Amino acid sequence: MSRSSRKEETGMRDQRERNSSDSSINADAVDSRLENMPFIEAFGHYYHISGKIYLPFDEPERHRLEIQHKLYRHCLDGALTSTRLPLDTAQILDLGTGTGVWAIEMAARYPQTQITGIDVYPIQRMKGVPPNVKFEIDNVENPWSVPDKSIDFVHARSIAGGIHDWPALIRQAYNKLKPGGLFEMTEIALIVQDFDGKFAEADLCPEFLQTFRDLCDKVGIDFHPSPHVPSWLVEADFEKIVQRSEILPVGNWAQDEKMKTRQELMNQITTEYYVLANHCGLLFQSCGWTKAEFDAVVPSYWEEIQAAKVRPYYTAVFTTARKPRGEENA
Repeated sequence: MSRSSRKEETGMRDQRERNSSDSSINADAVDSRLENMPFIEAFGHYYHISGKIYLPFDEPERHRLEIQHKLYRHCLDGALTSTRLPLDTAQILDLGTGTGVWAIEMAARYPQTQITGIDVYPIQRMKGVPPNVKFEIDNVENPWSVPDKSIDFVHARSIAGGIHDWPALIRQAYNKLKPGGLFEMTEIALIVQDFDGKFAEADLCPEFLQTFRDLCDKVGIDFHPSPHVPSWLVEADFEKIVQRSEILPVGNWAQDEKMKTRQELMNQITTEYYVLANHCGLLFQSCGWTKAEFDAVVPSYWEEIQAAKVRPYYTAVFTTARKPRGEENA
């Protein structure tokens, strides 16, 4: 294939991808089942009726997920995965598919691949869904409706807040993957650090974050699994485990254009109305806090993050692994 032909093919593929995404950018065009779905309301947001999923499903959260998708792609220089997938990838499972934007864009890039997105909420886009994408409404901690050793790639992104047994989830991913199959997990660490300090030093806002962690322990949820994921992968017999982090500035301190773009996206999703209210509302309410008590601690948290002499940042953590190929002959 000539260089010009490859360029044209790449351009056509990117255009298909943009069309698949842009044609359904209206996140309100969602499944009608959402209108009649029972829910728990906490601090103005709607959560799963089970009371065990600490991520909401209302319109502000769907909008946040779309922005977060753009942020992840920017961290990956426009790519959709940190994993390098072979061209003959046949079956992909997307855990916690959310609005389905990742699955839809992947389908445009891999038109020969069947992509199945699973989510506990029916909030997926209804328009512009390619024929090689299907969505299933289920808790990803339940057994998946695919045979063992049938999946080429398991993708899990921003599902912290809905997982109570991470090792079991990773073991299920291992069992469903074909020998040589690939796994990728991405999370934004809910830890804030100062760019001017030492990397991996103590968190900013330690009092609030410690309260948050104590409540997570109380209900058996882990919003910051990334430090433990490599060891869980080892225990499940994965190999080729790689973890990388990308800085996500917040505030108004980024200098170069790349960091400014990330900062702009992060500022849109890290306000008290998004990260704190969305991720903490049901958690705090379940542990006996009132909205007034919650509101009393939020200002001090954001005042410290937004202090003029502090350059705060979060991190996006990408973890990849492979199921050993040796099982092919097992």
